[in-house]
Amino acid sequence: MLELKKTTFQQLTHTLQNQFTLAEVKKHSSLRQMPEFQLSFFIDQAIKKHKMVKLCLLDPKNDEFLVTGYITRNRDKKNYFKLDTSSTSISYLVNLKQIKYVALA
Repeated sequence: MLELKKTTFQQLTHTLQNQFTLAEVKKHSSLRQMPEFQLSFFIDQAIKKHKMVKLCLLDPKNDEFLVTGYITRNRDKKNYFKLDTSSTSISYLVNLKQIKYVALA
């Protein structure tokens, strides 16, 4: 009986460890970093056409998070943008190097 409990516990532990291992891998999206010229081109188009975009941003620890809203360019510095979210009314100040990819929302 003790051996049965031990193997059941080992199976449960193994299953949980596998699930957490997969969760860590999914922490980063499968999409690759877009080249800078492509990011700039897509952002320029979104600004000119006033389109809502979805940005995948990188934080200082290189973790990714998605933000959706309207983007505008800083007048003084061409690589800095302001993203106004539509749902939460939060504004993000974003450097071009923080953006992993851009997509239409």
